[in-house]
Amino acid sequence: MDVRGVTRNGRTFYASGMKRVATLHDGWARIDCGALDGAFERLREEMGSIEEEGMARVVVLRGFDAWPADSLVDAEELRWLQRYPLPTIGALEGEVAPAGCELALACDIRVGEAAMSMRARVTSKRLLSLLGQDGAVDVLRLRGKVDAATALHLGLVTEVAEGPGALERAAGRLAEVIASRGPIATRLGKEAIWRGLAMPVEQALRFETDLTLLLQTTKDRAEGVRAFLEKRQARFSGE
Repeated sequence: MDVRGVTRNGRTFYASGMKRVATLHDGWARIDCGALDGAFERLREEMGSIEEEGMARVVVLRGFDAWPADSLVDAEELRWLQRYPLPTIGALEGEVAPAGCELALACDIRVGEAAMSMRARVTSKRLLSLLGQDGAVDVLRLRGKVDAATALHLGLVTEVAEGPGALERAAGRLAEVIASRGPIATRLGKEAIWRGLAMPVEQALRFETDLTLLLQTTKDRAEGVRAFLEKRQARFSGE
């Protein structure tokens, strides 16, 4: 039986099998990928519900180390995760096998704990797009195994959190900051980055300008200006 409830402020909703999957906080959600038994379709369902029902503005994914090493995540699934409208943050801990690593690399931002290690597929297109040829060669020299310090040096993670509970706090702080921004602006910013990567620089800049002009027509933009002039916190509505 599939049981699902719309909840907020740290309360939890469930997927099939009554396993805890996602926890909702103020403006953001955390999903435990390890509870999905390697089923990407269930991950897509949970993330789709969060976005469609407006439960959160940012999604934090964790539990990549518990994603089955023998599971397969195909290119279409990774493309769906990359193009997911809400900003995504991957929180990496433990030893992350290649399949879990592919999922983590499809997130927009990644943070890791100090004891984390990744076993990346050196043939991964996403790895090459993130690191370029020189960085991918470095990973090849390491036979695909990257520790936290190396991941930070290469830019695969933006922060390494040390100490008990530090990873959860670091990911939560980052999610709170993004969630406090205008939701339309963060979505368009993400679209500008992902689509721009596949474009020539001049075309990407024009595309970014078009999205900026579109943003100027929103109520949130006007609210942001008013909040700045009135020296108060903006109250974005997503309109």
